[in-house]
Amino acid sequence: MHAQNDLLPLVEAVLKATGHRPHLSTVIRWRTRGSRGIRLDASLIGSRWFTTIEKVRAFVEATNRTIEPAAPISTPRQAVQAAERSAKQLAKRLGTAS
Repeated sequence: MHAQNDLLPLVEAVLKATGHRPHLSTVIRWRTRGSRGIRLDASLIGSRWFTTIEKVRAFVEATNRTIEPAAPISTPRQAVQAAERSAKQLAKRLGTAS
């Protein structure tokens, strides 16, 4: 069994850290271009890239922190009601301004 600080090939490290096996091109992209402005820290040894389970976990945590909560989804009826309220408020403001 590998310790968390042992160097592993990129895909293997992601698999052990997350339980998911991404495609090699995905992990290479995380290392080179990053995701949400954050890059996966890795080391080039010979002609292969290696990282640790701990670095993968740090990358996943950092990218998850940058996700903003989704805006609440409204139904078509709620959208119409909101538009009607806005139109009434605008008409009221324009009516009192003149």
